[in-house]
Amino acid sequence: MRLLLIDRDSTELSGIKWFLHTYFPGDIVIEICTTISEISQSIQQCKPDAILVNIDLLSKQRLTALYRDVQQLAIAILAMTTEPLFKNALKAIELQVAHLFVKPIDLEVLKQQLTAISLRTPQFMEYAQEATNETFYYQLFLDHKSSSIETEIIFTMIEPEHIEAFHKLYSWLQQTPIHFHMRSYPLSDKIVCLFQTADLKMVEKDVRTLMKEWHVISNSSLNIGIYDGAPATIKNMYTLTKRALHQSFYEGFGQIFYASKQFEAQPFDPLLTPEEQQLLISSLEDGNLEAVKAFLYRLANEGIYYEQDDLRIHLTSVLAQIRRFMLKYKLHEKAAVEQSYRQLFHLIIEHPILYTILNGIISFTQRLIELAGEARMEKRADYVELAVEIIDQQFKDSALSLPYVAQKLGISPNYLSTIFSRKQGLPFKRYLQQTRIHHATKMLVETDFAISEVAQLNGFDDPNYFIKIFKQQVGITPNRYRKAIY
Repeated sequence: MRLLLIDRDSTELSGIKWFLHTYFPGDIVIEICTTISEISQSIQQCKPDAILVNIDLLSKQRLTALYRDVQQLAIAILAMTTEPLFKNALKAIELQVAHLFVKPIDLEVLKQQLTAISLRTPQFMEYAQEATNETFYYQLFLDHKSSSIETEIIFTMIEPEHIEAFHKLYSWLQQTPIHFHMRSYPLSDKIVCLFQTADLKMVEKDVRTLMKEWHVISNSSLNIGIYDGAPATIKNMYTLTKRALHQSFYEGFGQIFYASKQFEAQPFDPLLTPEEQQLLISSLEDGNLEAVKAFLYRLANEGIYYEQDDLRIHLTSVLAQIRRFMLKYKLHEKAAVEQSYRQLFHLIIEHPILYTILNGIISFTQRLIELAGEARMEKRADYVELAVEIIDQQFKDSALSLPYVAQKLGISPNYLSTIFSRKQGLPFKRYLQQTRIHHATKMLVETDFAISEVAQLNGFDDPNYFIKIFKQQVGITPNRYRKAIY
């Protein structure tokens, strides 16, 4: 297997190279590229089976060029990033990466991913013996006028629920009685099976038997796609059957999908609107988990389908709002919460089933709402102290108000009003007035400023209103107070 590592950090790449040479189960040739401008040249020279690239370094133009190169050479892509941010998730989706690592890279997971990719390398093809028919693979990926399949054969594709079981599944298929009238061709994550019959009902019976027996021995499921259309080239049958299997994103595993029954994707804007962002934030702040569920489950309405990549982008946008909520309450400082967030990020980018992704988001959101509630309880006094600090610093500003301070603290005005009155023993407005009047009395004694100027310097735009409040709190007017002191 040939692997190309792409990053500016040559020290980290050397460490990855050493690990794989030491622990990877099989022969592996590793090349390193540390100059971003030379990526395309390195790919053409190395002709790798897979690349591991730091997508933080890729501009939009380089991203497009890299995608073109890997598509031409059928290269598997693994990516890494410093932070699990929305823009990096978007790059990963556009590149159609097999796995997006967040640094520091989990080397055991890297080894597992490369092992799965190695199943389609020449070494594995040789192991597959007669199934690895070069002519078939040539016809599978390239259009040829002469590549229409025989009329007495039915084209199917099998996809395991867990990629780790791929090798086991392929070996098992060679041993089943059905194998004697079926030819198997392994791909990277699916197996093409050609049944040597034109009897569709018999094939349906056989694949259902395969699904049941595989579940018994592996406790996991299969999805099977069947081409049931008019005669076509092998490539076209592959394309249509593969597209039919994409429906598993909505339907889950343990299904049979037919090429003739494609879903029609509806138009969908993957980015959240400002109103949707506000809805999510408000729901999180109010602890309204049902609103979050309703927002997410609308994506899985029966009979309505969207492009898978658009949904993944949309859900990373949702995750960005959840991240804002985490940062506000400093929940990212809890190691277990941060780890769960990173796992959820990978779930959104990589998991094959939409329903599992949605439930993962809902479960994580429920936990955050509970933790945020605990954080609010712990910080009630802190919010009041911070509010008092803001008043002491900004009381001279006539625009200072309860809504302004609440916004600065990231809480609602009603919540601030309640906890402020409870702790200070008087309402926010009264406390602010007392602070202003206290400083005004000092100014009346220490300066000869006019009453109107004293009012303005202490947050009162209207001198008459200043005189009224001063008399309410001190008992006499500002002018009489000044004369009494002198």
